Amino acid sequence: MQSDLDPDMTIQQAAEFLAGPYQRQGGRAAVPELRSRFGLSAGDAVEAIRRAQAIRMARAM
Repeated sequence: MQSDLDPDMTIQQAAEFLAGPYQRQGGRAAVPELRSRFGLSAGDAVEAIRRAQAIRMARAM
């Protein structure tokens, strides 16, 4: 899925997706799934994973 949003918004959406009740499709790793689902580069997918971890940590407090 390619997004017309600016890259930072797309990264944030991907992070929120991962921080939610995320279910991997067919056992795929997170980076390839984010690349195909959100149209992110590998580096942007890694940033989304970092943000998702921060979101999870904030929710746990």
